[in-house]
Amino acid sequence: MGDTETFTELPGVNDSGKPNKFSLKRAADTLHKDMTQRNQCVVFKSGNTTGHPLISVDFSAVKHHPSTTTGDSEGSDPSRYRMGVYAATHGTTGASLYFKCSTQNPDESGQSTPYVEAELVGLPDQLSAKSTGRDRMAVLNAVSRAMAKELECVSQASLPYQVPAAQAD
Repeated sequence: MGDTETFTELPGVNDSGKPNKFSLKRAADTLHKDMTQRNQCVVFKSGNTTGHPLISVDFSAVKHHPSTTTGDSEGSDPSRYRMGVYAATHGTTGASLYFKCSTQNPDESGQSTPYVEAELVGLPDQLSAKSTGRDRMAVLNAVSRAMAKELECVSQASLPYQVPAAQAD
């Protein structure tokens, strides 16, 4: 997606003293928190001096997912994929994937959510012109499978090893 094979992670720590390095465990533990407090996977091309990431991936615990039979509000011209409960790429830079995975909010007793939303955003100035929606979905699916495994719900998530072809709307 970025016409490179070498990537880097941010060194150091964030404002709350947590390492900038992405951790599935930390991301799973912060799934129910406000987006500004969650652990986000941000990938940079090695040697990038723009300060713009190639992609960022974020996970959220959610109660609902977009309908597979009607339009969505996440972007124009979505291409849908048969995986999870909803999967689509949006335009030339985004992708979203929802999968079954019941999680419990550790801060509110009894509050659970049936789905996890994974979202990938790429920046146009960093993505290769040869990059496809299927490329974005393959990366998002791989990271989502790892998250489902961390959350111990991979058997219900319906995330394949290989991304199927996109469906025409």
